[in-house]
Amino acid sequence: MENKQEQKTPLVMLVILASFILFTTLPSIVLVNAGLIQFKIVELVGPQNVTAMYSLAAGISGVAVVIMNPFGGFLADRTKAKFGRRRTWIVLGTVLGGLSMLLIAHAPSLPVLIIAYILMQFFYGMVFLSCYAMVPEQIEPEKFGKVSGIFGAVGPLGIMVGFMLEGPFANVPVEQKIIVIAGIQFIVSILSVLLLKDNPYEGKTNENKKFAINIKKIYPSVKKYPNFTWALFTKLFMSMANSSLNIMSIFYLTRFHMNQAGVMQMNSRTSLAIVLLMIAGVVGGFLSDKIRKQKIFVIGSSLFSGICLIGFAFTNSLDFVVIATFAFNFSYGLFGAVDNALVNRVLPSKEDTGKDIAIINTTTQLGSAIVSFATPTLLAIGVSTIGGDGYQMYFIAVAITTVLAALTVLPIPELGAKEVSAEKEIAAE
Repeated sequence: MENKQEQKTPLVMLVILASFILFTTLPSIVLVNAGLIQFKIVELVGPQNVTAMYSLAAGISGVAVVIMNPFGGFLADRTKAKFGRRRTWIVLGTVLGGLSMLLIAHAPSLPVLIIAYILMQFFYGMVFLSCYAMVPEQIEPEKFGKVSGIFGAVGPLGIMVGFMLEGPFANVPVEQKIIVIAGIQFIVSILSVLLLKDNPYEGKTNENKKFAINIKKIYPSVKKYPNFTWALFTKLFMSMANSSLNIMSIFYLTRFHMNQAGVMQMNSRTSLAIVLLMIAGVVGGFLSDKIRKQKIFVIGSSLFSGICLIGFAFTNSLDFVVIATFAFNFSYGLFGAVDNALVNRVLPSKEDTGKDIAIINTTTQLGSAIVSFATPTLLAIGVSTIGGDGYQMYFIAVAITTVLAALTVLPIPELGAKEVSAEKEIAAE
């Protein structure tokens, strides 16, 4: 693709502005996923049905977003608005994501809540995607690890602040919490995007054909770009492990018999663990660039995450839950930063950066959907075979995915290896 007057935001400004956007966008998604949506469901169906109905809502929304995200990324890559393809979708995603949050807050029924939940994840996901797509488009490859580490830290920092505020405001109605979160995200994103530089799509969208999308155009060739698919599987398995913690609010309700205020206070207490996630992300990103090794970080952090999940399975101590949460956040922060840098390295095409990152990002929703649909079955099997509340079986099963994540990264060539990289593959075409 030829970009005759390509505009680039200065590195420091790009990192700062995109960080502000990520700081407010990722928490908007996570705070809803990790507590607010569950309590909204309790309001609609009662506490006795919350586990089954949350699993249904999360599963349906996860599958829907998996289907929608690649098409959203494809359309974003080919957006010809003079405002810029990434900036346009940051604005659209912010506005429509905010409206979806309002619908969640005032949903009168479960079907309406699920629809709003899907739209919220999709549109805020487009904001998230647009920020990350600017990395390979505007930043030199040798800085991918550093920038990915910083980006991997600011979102969790926002999550930590959000969870910490949940404690003092535990008794504020869920609807008001959701509206405040959406309002903050809107203000920060709109102000930040005005200072970013961006470019419209300048390529051709099928010379003599209508604008069309087919499966071959959406997903990169597995034969030509096998490393992309291996990276996708690695991220999928770790997304499954991470999404298993979305049920922690219900875990507290079930195993420790907490009320809503107690759960909010527990979330506030464990939110400080995100500091370790941030530190691990930044340090891991810098170290991986420094020693030019990525897989050792991905493998080590994956396996350590699995150990933490097994700890959740058997503990009856809230203090241990806090410790294990800190440990899991450290390992997942390390994984996230280095794995994002690895993904940027194996992207098949610069022209389709947004679409390909969107495909990778669908692993978050797909992993969540798989775990959500499997949760009631795993809990039931756990109760019937092991006894207790069933969470032993649940966390052991999910811990297996961390081993699979470590195995699927093995075929990807290491930084500096002689194997053909994605960039060399493109150059040879």
